[in-house]
Amino acid sequence: MDMKKTILSEKELQLLESLISSYGYIADFNQIEARLKISHQAVRNLVAKLVSNGWLVRIKKGHFAIANLESHSFSNISPLAIAQVLIPGSYVSFEYALNYHGHFDQLSAKVTSVTTSKKKSFQFQDTEYLFVKAKPEMMAGFKEITIEGQPANVATFEKALLDILHFRKDSYTIDLLVEKLKEARNEIDTEALIQLSMVYPVTFRRRLGFLMDLAELNSDFLQMDLKGTPGFAKLTKKSNIFNPKWRLYYEDRFAK
Repeated sequence: MDMKKTILSEKELQLLESLISSYGYIADFNQIEARLKISHQAVRNLVAKLVSNGWLVRIKKGHFAIANLESHSFSNISPLAIAQVLIPGSYVSFEYALNYHGHFDQLSAKVTSVTTSKKKSFQFQDTEYLFVKAKPEMMAGFKEITIEGQPANVATFEKALLDILHFRKDSYTIDLLVEKLKEARNEIDTEALIQLSMVYPVTFRRRLGFLMDLAELNSDFLQMDLKGTPGFAKLTKKSNIFNPKWRLYYEDRFAK
């Protein structure tokens, strides 16, 4: 990048410092305009200049990320905050939420969130943001946080596990969940896990109960709730062994 073209004027520097002080590293057009005593078109022109020079980058219409004034990069802006700007009211889940709670070592290049809106995907910098649609009653089990001055929503550890099980059906998913349930056996809130699962279909809860048993977690309440319910479920496509407790078919590799 040619730094001669990106040097800020004193007024531009004061503007960015003021925005960062008040809002962190994300601001919208109205917040920018409120700090300037110039015409609407002049504000648009200034914003366009700051974008062109690399000091602002558009997240979505009317919303901008502000570069770090020392490093001139955007690496300090949390994807948790970016996701909330892209679709307000959504919450980050899946592997990124597991990482946030210290249960997933690799920081994924994809941030997957849950929303009641249509499924969408966005690209911002080098990160893909995917939003999956859920029923309104499933929009629970997340907490509101403030990160670097920005609001964000992130799934609890238990909710992230449920989302992975609900939205993904492949063998990798099952292996991942068994691993995480076993690793966090002494940390996981089984009461919260089961309570949050009540809004999911019966077939989902059969799968959850079986996985809880594999991890040696207390699944008694879930078993009582499912007692007498008709039908059956399959853990994976290759499942061919029947478990009468959960009325579920599983692969022999999961046999104790």
